[in-house]
Amino acid sequence: MKSTSTSGVQTTKRCHWVPQAYLRAFAADAERRKIWRFSKEAGEPELKPIDKVAVSFYLYVPFDPATGRRNDSFEQTLSKLESWFGEPAWKALQTEMVDLGWEPMRKMVSLLVATMMLRNPRHFDFYKQWHRQLCDEVGVRGEVPISFEHKGKIYPLESASWPAFRDATEDDLKRNWIKEMNGAAHYATMMMKMRWSVLCAEEPVFITSDAPVTFVPPSLTFRGISDPETSILFPIGPTRLLCMDHLMHEPGDQYYPLNGSGAAQNLLLWRNSLEYMFSHRHTDEVCASMVADKDQLEAAALASTGGQST
Repeated sequence: MKSTSTSGVQTTKRCHWVPQAYLRAFAADAERRKIWRFSKEAGEPELKPIDKVAVSFYLYVPFDPATGRRNDSFEQTLSKLESWFGEPAWKALQTEMVDLGWEPMRKMVSLLVATMMLRNPRHFDFYKQWHRQLCDEVGVRGEVPISFEHKGKIYPLESASWPAFRDATEDDLKRNWIKEMNGAAHYATMMMKMRWSVLCAEEPVFITSDAPVTFVPPSLTFRGISDPETSILFPIGPTRLLCMDHLMHEPGDQYYPLNGSGAAQNLLLWRNSLEYMFSHRHTDEVCASMVADKDQLEAAALASTGGQST
């Protein structure tokens, strides 16, 4: 959706952090306009228009201090990237058994997944939390350090620029977040090096969520994509679930038939969500499947906590 500023320039207002083009594969109607949505916090299942879910005003459209207007150039970049969900290679991945080692397809999927990971509001919340922690730490110390470490990298700090960093507005932080999202290729490269496999269901069973890139670390502490024990789940469609891991001693680029109803995988996907699961089928059926497959769910829960009972 476009809005018009006082200058008459149109900018994007409604920003979808889970692309509508991606969600249409999980649509509940023949026109692919609606999807089932269910909260893990409160409320009843709802059949919602796809353009009304996973959306926020001006999420990627901060004010530009140079012009005094909102800048939606990054939102336009995302829109171009989302066109890949309409590409024949992506469509084939949803229903056929394409070569998972085919480099063009692998690059496309890796960049889509990496970008969907970074563009999620959860990632922006992490960034804001890190900013607050750093400012609090400097406040306690009473002096600006010459550098700081973040994700294993050392970043220099200049005392002259510290006040601007400390007093950064929401839009300032959002512009920095967008800079990080522009580096999605770095994370995509790491994903390309992982072992890929796809779980295939004979009937549509897999859900997705408002945070579809699901990390399954060996413990409650996430140690990064390159950690040897980290794995990633990403639902491609209701019958396909992409799995990435570092088990290089196992065969790669394989398709495996789903063993079971998909309840265990759906539980992991839903637990990773911000709040909502999205499904092509009524979410009561999804939840009933989870209840029926109690043993598989307990195993999935243990796997997601590193084998520690909860």
